[in-house]
Amino acid sequence: MLKQSKKLAVALLLSASATGAFAAGTLSGTDISSTASFSFTVNGTTSTLTDTNSYKVDNKIDLVVSTVDTQAVTVGADTTNVLLTYTVRNDGNTVQDFLLTSLETSTIAFSGANEVSDTYGLDNVRVFVDANNNGVYDVTTDTESYIDELAPDAEATVFIIADVPADAANDAIAVYDLQAQAAQGEGIGSEGTAISSDNGNVADDAATVQIVFADGAGTTDVQYDGMFSSADAWKIVTANLTVSKNSIVISDPVNGITNPKRIPGAEVRYCYIVTNATGSADATGAIITDTLNPVTLEAAGSAVAMFNGSGTCDCNSVEADITGLNGPTGQDPNAAGLTLFDFETIGGGVTECAYVTVTIK
Repeated sequence: MLKQSKKLAVALLLSASATGAFAAGTLSGTDISSTASFSFTVNGTTSTLTDTNSYKVDNKIDLVVSTVDTQAVTVGADTTNVLLTYTVRNDGNTVQDFLLTSLETSTIAFSGANEVSDTYGLDNVRVFVDANNNGVYDVTTDTESYIDELAPDAEATVFIIADVPADAANDAIAVYDLQAQAAQGEGIGSEGTAISSDNGNVADDAATVQIVFADGAGTTDVQYDGMFSSADAWKIVTANLTVSKNSIVISDPVNGITNPKRIPGAEVRYCYIVTNATGSADATGAIITDTLNPVTLEAAGSAVAMFNGSGTCDCNSVEADITGLNGPTGQDPNAAGLTLFDFETIGGGVTECAYVTVTIK
């Protein structure tokens, strides 16, 4: 029995052994051992009691997938290996594999002024990890479709790669999600097995490394499912060209300019209208080659005129009313019977026109 005059000295000393502390926390599997010491004196005799508690740090699975692009990536029609760029960060406390999947699930990507809505799907969609982390898809280098042995606090760059069909419409939007799922690593160079559930419904076992999902909700997944996802998008930017050729009779030798007819000696004007009205991309190398039969038609090179970017093309105007000449003249229509109009570049939203006047022989 302890007497009141006697002092009781109690010291509780905790010592811990833990290594591998990261921003993501202590590595899973680490043994944490702490010993409590209880010292006391009775009748002048000091005694010490100790007890040790040990347990293993559990596996906290946490990851974040982020879209690197800040707005829809513009691509042209009939192009291959266009890419969207993402990062996958391991916010857990275990070296982990991550399985990667491309999903055409989200209807919207980005927000505010950059928000776009999905209207189109691309061809040959694939996922590859940026092996040398240079931000460029290297066909012979970036060949893995999963992230291998990603350390805590580390991140990897991932591409979704696709091909754009030739008939893709201008302003079409293709939204794709990258989904990453934690996997049990099988060693360097081996794709891990998906971790589909954690130990949330299992009692704590101090001697076992248990799994705890700590991830948030992404664009296609929910909180605490061992996955994360993020959306990105392509925007198709292409020229949408139309061309039309019309003709009117300006005069003939019998009626003059009053109700003229297409008889020998009549002057006929051909009008060529090229429109990129609904296109977003410039059309380059735009030329028109027309065969005007020199046996039945005769034309002077001086009668060939181009009106680049005039926006108003009226074949029904009399020749004196055709104004706004600002382009080069075409080749002489009598040269091998060809009239060549070189529009060079036709910008998006632009209409250009060219005219040639011929005489029926």
